[in-house]
Amino acid sequence: MKKCKMILKISSITKIGLILLLLMGFTAFAQNTHYNKSSFVSLAFNVASVQAQQVVSHAQTLQVAGKDAQKETKKQVQNDDARANYDKINDKFKDIGPGNNTVKFVVALVVFLLAFWAVGKMKGKVKWVAVIAVLLALGYISKITYTEARALGRQQGYAPVQPIWFSHKVHAGQNGINCEYCHADARTSRHAGVPSLNVCMNCHSQVKEGKVSGTKEIAKIYKHLGYNPTTMQYDKPGKPIEWVKVHNLPDHVYFNHAQHVQAGKVACQECHGPVEEMDRVVEYKELAMGDFCLKCHRERGIDQSNPYYKHYDFKDMKKGDKITVDKIGGADCSSCHY
Repeated sequence: MKKCKMILKISSITKIGLILLLLMGFTAFAQNTHYNKSSFVSLAFNVASVQAQQVVSHAQTLQVAGKDAQKETKKQVQNDDARANYDKINDKFKDIGPGNNTVKFVVALVVFLLAFWAVGKMKGKVKWVAVIAVLLALGYISKITYTEARALGRQQGYAPVQPIWFSHKVHAGQNGINCEYCHADARTSRHAGVPSLNVCMNCHSQVKEGKVSGTKEIAKIYKHLGYNPTTMQYDKPGKPIEWVKVHNLPDHVYFNHAQHVQAGKVACQECHGPVEEMDRVVEYKELAMGDFCLKCHRERGIDQSNPYYKHYDFKDMKKGDKITVDKIGGADCSSCHY
């Protein structure tokens, strides 16, 4: 039994080697060729030696690969920890949006159930206390339900981690780079556009290290471009960066950046909030139809210096009245949904 257990413990590679050894020996004897007893023993010794070397080499390869994997994992953890020190949501923007109301909802539900049970069991003043608790808990549950239902399909407070840390606070705030320098399409297109890495290289071909993140994040730009900062040559194939979109509208909503930025003179911050103060971009406004878009259209006056509006007939309006966006079709359903 002990011998059987020892045989079972032999690795699969060694087993294959032993089987091959037996087959070769059997073939040599069966064919009665030049293999004599001494040559067979020599052959067996050579095969066994080669097999042993392969087993040792395989074990060493696995050991080296395991150490390399551990080093890579450790390095990745260290990099993630290092980035976590500066890639944070600024305290000013942490409580934007409805937040997580799960615990509050569960607590309110438990209080409601206990109070409801107490109403049927208690008498006198205690019963009225339970009734009040039922009403308060029900009201709070309703409030959370309304808040969560209102937030469906919206992402206020959404702040995803990007593949490369890009601080708008550093670029737009401290360095004063205009939003439209990077998002140049906002003036002429429906979409604001994601700047190409060539725009980044206008500065980072010379600026190779940041005060906060060091060389790590800028090196990612070089890697995606296939750029060698030492030789200043693009000597490797590049690959696009998979940025994570922060501000999303439903597919049935039409929104044109050029119409707002160029024609309406709307500042970026009016929809995106104080982006120049954000290290990690957060969806600041709720971007709701009624309380945000239509409210703005009903309050905001048009840019009357735009010659396009000369085609409109405002005879029904009194002299001096403010011409708001809703007066020129900004409140029509077909303006944004078609």
